[in-house]
Amino acid sequence: MQDGKPTFPTPASSRSHPLSLVTHPLAFILTGIVWTVLVLFSLWTQREQLNHTAQELARIDAIANLKKDMAIRKWASEVGGVFIRESRAPSVDRFSEQERLLALRSTGELDKLISLTSIHILMGIQEVSNKLYGSKERLTSLQLTNRDNAPDEWEAQALKALQGGSQIVAEAMPKKKGHGLMRVMIPMRMDEECLECHRETLIPVGGLRGGAAVTIDLNTYWNAQEPTWRTIQYWHIGIWLAGMITLLAYWIFLRRRAAEHVQLEMERRANEDTLKKHKERLEASEARLRELAAFLQTVREEERTRIARELHDELGQALTALRFDLGWLRNKCSASNLGSPAAERVGAALSVVEQSIVSLRRISEDLRPAMLDSLGLAAAIEHHVAQFSERTGIDCQLRMNREEFDLPGEIATAVFRIVQEALTNVARHAHAQTVTVLIEETDQGIHLRVEDDGQGFTSLQGNDGKKHFGVIGMRERAAILGGHLDIESQPGRGTRIDGWLPLAKESHDDQSPDR
Repeated sequence: MQDGKPTFPTPASSRSHPLSLVTHPLAFILTGIVWTVLVLFSLWTQREQLNHTAQELARIDAIANLKKDMAIRKWASEVGGVFIRESRAPSVDRFSEQERLLALRSTGELDKLISLTSIHILMGIQEVSNKLYGSKERLTSLQLTNRDNAPDEWEAQALKALQGGSQIVAEAMPKKKGHGLMRVMIPMRMDEECLECHRETLIPVGGLRGGAAVTIDLNTYWNAQEPTWRTIQYWHIGIWLAGMITLLAYWIFLRRRAAEHVQLEMERRANEDTLKKHKERLEASEARLRELAAFLQTVREEERTRIARELHDELGQALTALRFDLGWLRNKCSASNLGSPAAERVGAALSVVEQSIVSLRRISEDLRPAMLDSLGLAAAIEHHVAQFSERTGIDCQLRMNREEFDLPGEIATAVFRIVQEALTNVARHAHAQTVTVLIEETDQGIHLRVEDDGQGFTSLQGNDGKKHFGVIGMRERAAILGGHLDIESQPGRGTRIDGWLPLAKESHDDQSPDR
């Protein structure tokens, strides 16, 4: 959103989303082409199935016709032939060799009869079928007795297949001028009754004498399937339209989803940018606050050092001089007038001055231990731990792996202040019996640990309901120097403070801003 106006997905932002690949118009066109190809392929397979069915039906009818004709021929052979009127007999070669009779009707008329063999009857039936029903039936053989029955190329191949042992040969011929043909041939075996006419062929009984072939026009069967074919076409058109409508609806849905995703992605990126800016501002603010805290720590330490030095140098010297004068005055009063009220008053004032000097030294040590600057960290820690044990009565054990630590001033000050604050918290809140202070220096940094057996606590709120700002201050000191401070505590199990200050961190004085 720019200047309060919504922004819409740009082509670059659309392409960046995965859905953009399937919502592109080209993807819809390709999907539609694939769907169309699938529907056309299904339509083609249905057409092929109908063609195959038509061919199968034609083959079945052809076989049935041939078997019917062969059954008639078989019957005619069994009854020894059939006599018909000679005037109605078909013109067949060698027909003159057939038996002729004169038959007397009951009316007294004479009819000339001639016997028809089974082959003559079969050829007559085939002639009628060819004229009336469009099918073409014929007998043929590789050993001809009638040249009119010579086989064509396909019939010659079929006869050879029958000689090889096949019981039937069927083949759908290619379409010619819109018409396809189904050709079928079954074998004609040599029977005993056939030897009378076909003895010269030298074919044994049971051998292949020839074949009965039939040719059927497939167009009739194809025309019978046209209603089914139109229904299939309508169904496929409907399925194609339904599929295209579904694809279009789904494509529109995906485009909307893609647009929503792109919009959400843009909003997410805008939010990320905003969050990143806020995070950068927060980090910058935290860095400035940390710098300010480091600066305040430095100023505080310097101010403490200055105040401790002024207290020690000026007020301490004044109190020391006053103690000497009061001591001299007390001695004079005591020598001239023992037990006088003035001597007692001077003695009381001297006691107050001496107590003030002790308090001044303690305050000065709390502000800035002189031993930390003069004798080093180890001596300052030992002295502070000894004073802590003496003042609180808590057994405090100190362990260090160095007799003296060679540390930058800001790190030494931070270690001392963390130990000081930790022991102060133990004295105020822990009700502990023993405290262990561990300080170890390595090549990488300083590890310190303060552990007690006190009552512990559950949070920085403390058991008394007050926030422990001392713990926060210790953590902040460690963080300023690039270290960290971990605190583990459970009620009734004491508290353990683990700190780590790296030595590779540049000194705080180098990073502090100019005051």
